[in-house]
Amino acid sequence: MTMGTETRAAEAVRVSGASKRFGRVTAFADVDLVVRRGEIHALLGENGAGKTTLVKMLAGLETADSGEFWIDGEPIGDLDARSARDRGVALVQQHFTLVPTLTASENLVLARRESAVLPSTKVARARLTELVDRFGLDVRDGVPVSALSVGEQQRLEILRALDADAGVLLLDEPTAVLTGAEATALLGVCRRLADEGRAVVIITHRLSEVIDGCDRVTVLRDGSVVLADATVAEHSAAGLADAMVGREMGDARHREPTTTADGDARPARLRVDGVSSGVLRGVSFGVAAGEVLGVAGVDGNGQAELEAVLAAIVVPESGRVTLDGEELPHGRPRERIGRRVAYIPSDRYATALVRPMSLADNVELGRGGWWRPRRQVRQRAVEDRLARWDVRSAGAAAAVRSLSGGNAQKLVLARELDEVPDLVITCHPTRGLDPGAARTVAERVLDAADDGAAVVWMGAELEEVLAVSHRVIVLSRGRITGTFERPFDRSAIGLAMGGASRSTPPATPDDDSHGNSGSGS
Repeated sequence: MTMGTETRAAEAVRVSGASKRFGRVTAFADVDLVVRRGEIHALLGENGAGKTTLVKMLAGLETADSGEFWIDGEPIGDLDARSARDRGVALVQQHFTLVPTLTASENLVLARRESAVLPSTKVARARLTELVDRFGLDVRDGVPVSALSVGEQQRLEILRALDADAGVLLLDEPTAVLTGAEATALLGVCRRLADEGRAVVIITHRLSEVIDGCDRVTVLRDGSVVLADATVAEHSAAGLADAMVGREMGDARHREPTTTADGDARPARLRVDGVSSGVLRGVSFGVAAGEVLGVAGVDGNGQAELEAVLAAIVVPESGRVTLDGEELPHGRPRERIGRRVAYIPSDRYATALVRPMSLADNVELGRGGWWRPRRQVRQRAVEDRLARWDVRSAGAAAAVRSLSGGNAQKLVLARELDEVPDLVITCHPTRGLDPGAARTVAERVLDAADDGAAVVWMGAELEEVLAVSHRVIVLSRGRITGTFERPFDRSAIGLAMGGASRSTPPATPDDDSHGNSGSGS
């Protein structure tokens, strides 16, 4: 397929009156969409609005119940994955389809193999090098894909699509798991691809990416288009957020702790003393009942190691973690449940949920022994819990893989927070969620703090961390380089994220329980 400036204004994709149902659930109804060459088109909507189903349909992975479709002006009847690929339509899914034990070049040629015989390693590596040089998407080769960063894996998925000569590139939440710098670089690549005459469709919940990087936007709400083919320059981020949710959006905000000790001092309910694990070095801090402690920092500076230690997944090299004076189990995550510790992990699918299993089975994961109540009683109890937590699904018997990202996250909350915990460990809890779902998740976690839980909130979005937290610690190169009280000094926090040791004076006299041996202050 040869593309040039003469194709830039041409329609690459047109959808008219498309509808799709899954049992009782309507994914979308009577949807129209126009995507043009030379443009980046954002597809916005709350989780469950139908965005992913729509792009899967364009890629031939789902079949519409009704509607008409055109690709490059040609009407299309039944569109399957092969015919979509032959017409230059490629989808990079939110959950990668790479083979983790193979190298980048092996994954590349595997995706495009035309026979049972794969090209030689030399040919595969040469092809990868050619694509990397052409598109500026750097990916390491010679190591298993499992050893690559998430950003590298995302770039490899895009290279596989471009290797198939995709003229229409569909990206489902491509920046959800990327750092800010990686996301900016990816949007730059998308702009270059559009400038070459390709059509790029991006599903994202980061409104700043839409405003800064996209040309047009279509907004879906509850399966219907509420803003069609709009010019991004004519809309604000706040206006787009309101269109997504059908109401004015606010942000979840911190609340003053309801549990206090004598005077202003609040003794620590959670204590982390001198913990070292991987890059994490000698970290100490405390969290009081009813307090939300935010953990800020650039990814890769010890957050993942701290998460694993607090969640009892790994045994630290040194140090101890105590809750209400009793040491938490290390390396025995099942025992964490008995200690009333709620864990909302950074990767809900890899750590918290089993996608092929039912919602009911996932709610009960790790709870109780082998005994289960009668099926009807169990089903009714789970349905009641799903209703309380507003998990929108086809029912308790439905598979988790049928849920949108927001509803999957609410399912995790329904399991972890339905019974008031003593400690909440939450890591990137709003990653990949629309503003409405993100607010709901944050409010539920803050509710747990109101009920007396100590909360540790780790997040990549600094503004979100600052919004919900009473105090913030900053991790840099595995050490705490700052402890900050409200009102937060963003400049000082930024310096601490860069490795400069900074702190604001503590608001309470209980230095021991709120201490930070690594602050350097």
